[in-house]
Order: sequence, then C-alpha cells, then structure tokens
Amino acid sequence: MLDISNLSKSFFVSNHEISVLSNINLAINNNETVALKGPSGSGKTTLLNLITGIDQVSSGKILFENHDITLMDQANLSKFRRDNLGIVFQFFNLINDLSVFENVMLPLALMNLNLTKRAELAQTVLKSLNIHHKANVRTNLLSGGESQRVAIARALVTKPRLIVADEPTGNLDKNNTDTTIDLLLDSCKSNQTSLIMVSHDETLMRRFDKVYELNSGKLI
Repeated sequence: MLDISNLSKSFFVSNHEISVLSNINLAINNNETVALKGPSGSGKTTLLNLITGIDQVSSGKILFENHDITLMDQANLSKFRRDNLGIVFQFFNLINDLSVFENVMLPLALMNLNLTKRAELAQTVLKSLNIHHKANVRTNLLSGGESQRVAIARALVTKPRLIVADEPTGNLDKNNTDTTIDLLLDSCKSNQTSLIMVSHDETLMRRFDKVYELNSGKLI
C-alpha cells in the first residue's frame, strides 16, 4: 500500500546542508501495523511528516497505492489526506471549545455525508473505543487517557487506509498506555487499517507486525 524508496531529507542552515534522513526504503502492506523507534532527533517525526505530505522530500519517492504523493500539489495533498489518512498527534490537538462528539465529527465535515450519517459514524467509533459516555463533555475536562482515545476516534472515524501516529502514548501512564495501544491496534485490525506509529516504549514493540529503527537518519 505504501512504498517509500530512496527517500532523503535535508535542511539548509546558514548555507550548510544538514541531512535528516538518508536513503530510506520502507514498505507497509494493507492491514499491517508498523512501529518506528529510535533516539530523539533521529528523524522519526520528519519521516511521518513526509508520509503525510506536511513536509516535502529532498529526493526519493513515496508511493501510496502507486500514486506518488511527492508530486502532488497542496490541493491534491489535502484530498489525499482526507481520503486516505488518519493522524494521531502526541499532544492530542483537540479543540477544547467543542465536545468529544463534535471533535470526532470534524473530519467527516469535509466528506459528502449527511448529518445523520456523520453522527452515526462518530457514535460507532466512540463506542468502539469505550469513550461514548463522554460524548457531550468538552475535551478540556477529559483525563489524558480519555483525550487520547478521542484523538484516536477522530483519526479512525473516516475509516482511513493508513493511520499515522507520532508517539500517541508519550504523555500517558503505563495503564493508560496499555489500554490505548490495545484499542488502537484492535481498531486498526477490525477496520483493515494499516498503522505506522512512532514510540520510545520498547515494551510496545512486540505488539506490532514489524518494527524498524531510525538512527542518525538511516533505517535499520
């Protein structure tokens, strides 16, 4: 489904080129869960930003079902993200002025669905993550574990082909981390959604189909 080939990313600082990623090759199959580990500064978040089209590659290709996203303009990148991706952020990125239900419904507003269908999809994903009882609560009143489940629900509600998650349990305690990862992996498997997730937690690695390590910008 996702095929990354010969991918490199560099930045220029004071006319000096700094290499962040070098010759990355990675493939993710349908319904496959992939963990990405490595020390801070190794390029993990940069790689996720390239996959989602938030940042631009310096060289190489990223093919999503044979469509090269590195050649897309901003309009097509937005459509690509809307139709194919769910993104889970480490710091949740929820809108605190809205309720849990309204936050989860947001991605559906860009799709050609009536309000009844959008509400139905939001309720279904909230129930699957056992957070439906908080549907009418504003997100600033949630615990960290509850907030992360809402963030995951928002990413899953459009039934994306691929979930991209950047350390989604980095701010959770051990119990909430285990619960959140179980819910995320189970939801991906049941929805036939692929997952690439960055994590520093070695205890989580055994739960994924594949584990890769980034070190000094190179994939091991």
